[in-house]
Amino acid sequence: MTHESETIAEVQRETAASHMVTRIPRADADMLASSVIESLRGHDFECADTVFVTDTAGHLEGIVRVNRLLADCDRKIGEIMEPEHEAVRHGDDQEQIAVLAMRLNMIAVPVVDDEGSLIGAVPPEALFNILRAEHMEDMQRFAGMGLHEKGPKVALKAPLFDRYRRRLPWLVFGLFASSVITFVMAGFEQSLSANVTVAFFVPALVYIAGAIGTQAVSVAVQGLSTENISIKALLQDELVIGVAIGTSLGLISFALVFTAFGDGMLALAVGLAVLAGGAVSALVGFGLPWLFKNFGSDPALGSGPICTIIQDVSSLLIYFVLVGALLV
Repeated sequence: MTHESETIAEVQRETAASHMVTRIPRADADMLASSVIESLRGHDFECADTVFVTDTAGHLEGIVRVNRLLADCDRKIGEIMEPEHEAVRHGDDQEQIAVLAMRLNMIAVPVVDDEGSLIGAVPPEALFNILRAEHMEDMQRFAGMGLHEKGPKVALKAPLFDRYRRRLPWLVFGLFASSVITFVMAGFEQSLSANVTVAFFVPALVYIAGAIGTQAVSVAVQGLSTENISIKALLQDELVIGVAIGTSLGLISFALVFTAFGDGMLALAVGLAVLAGGAVSALVGFGLPWLFKNFGSDPALGSGPICTIIQDVSSLLIYFVLVGALLV
């Protein structure tokens, strides 16, 4: 199989049409629930958790879960169905299926064609597989690993060289990008020479910035996948939380440094650097995935090496500027 045909196969694998089944129970809105129950007997459905209600033209009108069907067997389907139920189109990406299923707490997701006619449904077992696949892909993106054309499961068993080449590029990027940190520290050689103690706190500052940024990234990716949450409000909340966390850690850092070294200005520089670095890391950790999504890329791509480098460099720049202003 050529690379082009493999790519086409992967695109097909990730659409609703590739996950749906077509042998599903259907009913008209004016049918009694008891009649629908009787009509289900003797049929081998591929997905029997939900009855899909359609009109005479085959357009989806609603759904009825089986437990509701059994509880209200003396009523008409149209009276107990969930009306105007949302559906995915056959060409929609599998991630849209997962988002819709979680948002509406769906057991099975209906699939319609371009005219809105019901053509099948994505069953529960397929939903589990989609959620697992999307989770594994996001984990690989978080780690800065290239995705395999045939999915994350195949990537685990790929030849060693294939796995090597998928993991190396982002690490090479990180290696070159980390040289920026070296140049930052070299640019403040005078501050380091005047007070070597300044260098002691660099690892802690980098760690704090990365940890706060990672938390913000997790919230951002989760928020971007949930349509009923205001991203603007969430961003405001994260900024407040980032500043609050930075303030708390900054005060603790100030107390520890002052107690250990007895240098008020050094303690103040470290404390303020933790405060400002925490706020910047929260902003970068939340904002970068949002930017990636708005430019048509996966938000998880913005939460790996790129985010880490920006957070590290910004936190060190803030620290050395403060050291230069307060100690030199």
